[in-house]
Amino acid sequence: MTDAATTTETVFDVRDITLRFGGVVSLRNVSMHMNRGEILAVIGPNGAGKTSLFNSLTGVYEPQEGQIDFTNRNGRTIAVIGKKTHRIARAGVSRTFQASRVFSALTVFENVKIGAEDHGGIGVVGAILRGPATRRGEHASDQLTLELLDFVGLRKDANLIASALSYGGRRRLEIARAIATDPDVILLDEPAAGTNPSEKLELAALIRRVRNERNVSVLLIEHDMKLVMSLAERIYVLNFGGVLAEGTPAEIRSNQAVVEAYLGTSTNEGAA
Repeated sequence: MTDAATTTETVFDVRDITLRFGGVVSLRNVSMHMNRGEILAVIGPNGAGKTSLFNSLTGVYEPQEGQIDFTNRNGRTIAVIGKKTHRIARAGVSRTFQASRVFSALTVFENVKIGAEDHGGIGVVGAILRGPATRRGEHASDQLTLELLDFVGLRKDANLIASALSYGGRRRLEIARAIATDPDVILLDEPAAGTNPSEKLELAALIRRVRNERNVSVLLIEHDMKLVMSLAERIYVLNFGGVLAEGTPAEIRSNQAVVEAYLGTSTNEGAA
């Protein structure tokens, strides 16, 4: 595949969403947009609303106000609010989670094949009857699984039980499983959490390759400011459930309101 390029075509269009839990406002009049082909980051202090935003984009939470539209690579636009999570995933949105969610008792190969089979649509009936179409689909999912394990550098660990992987390895496994569904956008929730410095470098390179070689737009939440500033083309800063700032890494780094609310000296130190 050729390298992907950021376009002016909007993938996510979020307009004035407000999310409440009883009397607590988690997101307040949040608006943002994501362009196709870009690496976009959302940062902010703990409790700023970052994961609430991800959960709203994927249908886990349903904001009481506002609008979220998602447009896939085929030009189909769906209104996200009110849709079930599986319908949003089928439309082209995939994600990883802050806490590792690999299937620990399954092999590395089996973890990725779950995503590949889901995309292939083999289904329960097909799996039981095992007709020619099912066998062809299973062969295709096997091939895709091996291709993705190569892509994330885990082919040699295909038969290893997933729980035996390093933390960085489990993060790469989750990314492989997420892109097995052939998404338009992947949402990464703190992908560098728990990784060591060398694993962070490998992860940054992998995220760039996901965008460039798989043509997948990337939206990430991350606390490691060195990683964010090296990866993201644009950044949204959330604070107390609202958008504090939006801009390029250079603009965010020099934004005094952001520095006072969140960054401090962490950009220079590479930690948040």
